[in-house]
Order: sequence, then C-alpha cells, then structure tokens
Amino acid sequence: MSATSASGPPTSGSGTHDELLQELGGRMLDLAPEQGWRRIDLLSKMTVPVQELSLTVVMDDGSSPEVAPPDDLNVILAKLRMLLHTPERGAWFSARITINAPATIDFHYNYDFEPRWNPPIDPACYVEDLEMFPRDRHTTPEWLLDRIAEAGKEPH
Repeated sequence: MSATSASGPPTSGSGTHDELLQELGGRMLDLAPEQGWRRIDLLSKMTVPVQELSLTVVMDDGSSPEVAPPDDLNVILAKLRMLLHTPERGAWFSARITINAPATIDFHYNYDFEPRWNPPIDPACYVEDLEMFPRDRHTTPEWLLDRIAEAGKEPH
C-alpha cells in the first residue's frame, strides 16, 4: 500500500474517461508479470490532500506477488476524479479498477460511502476536498456532514 500527499488537482488537460482508463490500464499491465496473472486490482482512496493506493495481482495459481503501485498512478486517478466530478454528485472518494485476463477492464467509483483509511484521515481533509469538489447539500452523505462538523466547519 502506498499513501502520498497530494499537490492538488492536475493542471493540464485531463483527456476523456476512456483515454484515462486506457492509460491507467496500460500502467497496471506494466506492473504485472508478463504471464500467468488472472486479475489486477487497483484500489484508490482519494481526497485533495491525501491519497492511498493498493494494488493486488492475482496469479493463475492463486498466489499474489508483492507489487507496489507507483505514486504517479495518483496523477491519472486525480484526472479521472476531476473529469467525473459534478456539482450534483460531487467527486468519488474511492475507485476500484480491475483488469481480468487477458485485458478486460472494469471500474467502480464510490461517491457515497466513507473509505476505510488506514490510519483514519483528519476530518479537515474532507473539508478541503469539498472546497475543491463541491456537491449539492441533498446529495451529501450523513457521514460526510459528520466529518465536516468534526473539523469545526458548517455544512455548505
């Protein structure tokens, strides 16, 4: 697992969803052994100030070699997060990108549930995230309103 501090959102062009998934998928394939893998699973937890990545490669025999995800994957993921943000729904808090052999990619974005950070993050991280990626009050989950209150802020 890798945790890094963010430098903020990407400043260059983001590309399309498909282009970014292709780029991310290519990087994930580069990290896996050339042969014998069954599934590559990338889990990203993200706010503006904090990101956490984990990468699991499952081999045909069920084993899972140690593969550390490089921090530069966060750049692609931050671009995806920025691209998929809407004022109504906000930005996703976690994403799971899975590649099943030979090269089928599946993706899931979590906009509504609090990720299980290890260790837990400071509630102020969510305040900063909402400043960059606002969302409508009626689509803001209760847990997020609680974290905002814990940080000593008023909900928007």
